Amino acid sequence: MLWVIAFTLSLIAPLALTWFITFSINVAFWIGLCTIIFGELVFALGFIAMREHPEKKQALVDWGIYKVSRHSHVLAGNICILGVVIMGWNPDSLVYIGLLIYFVLLLIYLHFGVLDAERSNIEKFGQEYIDYMKRVPRYFWKI
Repeated sequence: MLWVIAFTLSLIAPLALTWFITFSINVAFWIGLCTIIFGELVFALGFIAMREHPEKKQALVDWGIYKVSRHSHVLAGNICILGVVIMGWNPDSLVYIGLLIYFVLLLIYLHFGVLDAERSNIEKFGQEYIDYMKRVPRYFWKI
């Protein structure tokens, strides 16, 4: 129950913060917009890979974007939020600083969630998932 509340707050917090950020049409805005579009593309590739799988919950999905990133859905969300942070670039604004701090804390929170998901996937899929972890990076790079 606590995780559900924390997750819900993690979705509401950036929306509340972005309501008070003034976005200017400048270079940062366009870079942020391109970053968000890239994040949405990663999301779409993850959904496509999952949709193609007939036994979605019983077998390990290791094709499509999942050949490149074990947790592409988490990475995509982080990329999209990073795009919002870039779009609102204004280090003089306290609200922007709050959004930046939120983003860093969210990265840490989601990383621990990913580690927990990997533990449960090892229990569910066993050696097959361990071998998958050796082949495919957690995000887009090896950590």
